[in-house]
Amino acid sequence: MATTKKTAAKKKAANSPIQQDLFMAELVDWPVKDDIHSMEYPIFSLAKNRDKEIREFVDERNGRTLRVIPSVYGAATVFDKDILIFAMSQIVDALNRGAPVSRSIQFETFNYLTATGRGDGGADFTRAVDSLRRLRGTTLETNLETGAVVQLEGFGLIEDYQVMRKTANGKGALSIRITLSEWLYRALMSFEVLTLPREYFELSQPLERRLFELARKHTGKGAYWVVSMERLRLKSGSKQDIYGFTRDVKKIMAADSLPVYRVALDTSKKPAHVVFFTRDWRTLAERLEAENRFEWFEKLKKSSTPPAKKAK
Repeated sequence: MATTKKTAAKKKAANSPIQQDLFMAELVDWPVKDDIHSMEYPIFSLAKNRDKEIREFVDERNGRTLRVIPSVYGAATVFDKDILIFAMSQIVDALNRGAPVSRSIQFETFNYLTATGRGDGGADFTRAVDSLRRLRGTTLETNLETGAVVQLEGFGLIEDYQVMRKTANGKGALSIRITLSEWLYRALMSFEVLTLPREYFELSQPLERRLFELARKHTGKGAYWVVSMERLRLKSGSKQDIYGFTRDVKKIMAADSLPVYRVALDTSKKPAHVVFFTRDWRTLAERLEAENRFEWFEKLKKSSTPPAKKAK
């Protein structure tokens, strides 16, 4: 049924005059959508401080390449991405309703801040402008395909931005207008997106967010995803060595902080592999039964369960 609805929405989008000069994002309650390409590849920085390092990623399995070139403001971060998620979600929702859309989208900063779980103090309105600078300044060089089009050229995550109304001190934005890159907009017009739970915005650590994105992209409806620690490190975009990265993944596993998924280590692999699996036991059980892997999963759970804390 879901596939039929999506197919119908694509046909409706393709056959109706849905383009306009400016799209006003005014929805308060909207399904959270993320594009599958930035979920798959390490476009956004995990750094908490200004990241000016050029990053490169080559996927030897399919020949896809990615080069991320920061500006003087630093590379766009996983938290800056929330502006894009906010904009993309509203556009996809409009497409599903058959409403006109545009690459240029205008919205009230307060709506963006509250919708993504941020505060609404003066500094939050200023930080929104900083995010725009990083999104506009970060250049991508990639041959990642969106909407059946491949382009190997440099472009920004957003083409431009305007602060339509400033805060009283002139440093923050009350109202924002952005124009999405053609690369990203093509992905939306082709419905190359996945739904995220709103709990995603509650994840406070960059690596938590990145691991969730990867789990959501690769697990999908398949119940679980197994990946080597080294490949997970590369796909996450982490700059840590394998030892530091492994330590942080184990911390996240022990904290059990990801929505929808849990994390375990398959120690039967040498070196150990990381396993993301759904919290929906019925879905998980169906796949385990189909693949006759219940015994594997029971061993997996036992080896990955942190030791109980001793009572004082």
